[in-house]
Amino acid sequence: TRGGAAVSFREVIETVRLRWQVAAVVLLMTLAMGWKVDHPPRVYQATSVLLLVPPQEPSAPNALAAATPSIAATGLVVDTILNDSSSADRLREAGVTGDYSLLPRNNGTVQTPKYTVPAEQLTVTGADPDALLASINALSKMFVEELADLQTRAGVPQSLRITTQQLVAPAVAQVHGSKLRGLAGVAVLGATGCVVLPLWFDRYVRRGSRRTRGGGGRLRDKRNKSTEGSADVSERVPA
Repeated sequence: TRGGAAVSFREVIETVRLRWQVAAVVLLMTLAMGWKVDHPPRVYQATSVLLLVPPQEPSAPNALAAATPSIAATGLVVDTILNDSSSADRLREAGVTGDYSLLPRNNGTVQTPKYTVPAEQLTVTGADPDALLASINALSKMFVEELADLQTRAGVPQSLRITTQQLVAPAVAQVHGSKLRGLAGVAVLGATGCVVLPLWFDRYVRRGSRRTRGGGGRLRDKRNKSTEGSADVSERVPA
């Protein structure tokens, strides 16, 4: 230990046994945290995929459809608008509850993402499956409306606009997290606490006891000196 002799493994075990109450409290807290990790609240996620369909005429003068490498860039513009905090109130009023996200759908892998197919993945996460299903439908509707409004502001004729088609129907599934990592982390923290906290508490109690004994000894010394001084004065004063 810092400023003193090293503590042996046997001394650690003896200290933990002596301060078993502290270790018991840590163990109970560890069990409670472990139970909470093993029984997390149920979380669901609703998902839908929209396909961006270009105009029927490839040579149509629609600047939004001519974006490279594909019209997925147009979907990204809509995503940016709806993901912005300024659109949160509009989405809530439209009936979107929970945490939502709009992202271009990755047609490749995590290491090498590709966005060759202009598709948008919409997700809403929350605790109520029925509310999530209604929310994902409302979010899809808002995406379609925002895409149409974007093209209206760009002056694109109705017959030449980018449209949407449902590629994957809305569905709700439960999200399952990894309990193993959480339980392992709780176990490590609990084992560490069962050793460290009893040692700390034992050191704290011992320091307090030494201070109490030291303070009592100094008080007795003062009293003795006071008594001796009174005796000397009484001896010097003539009868």
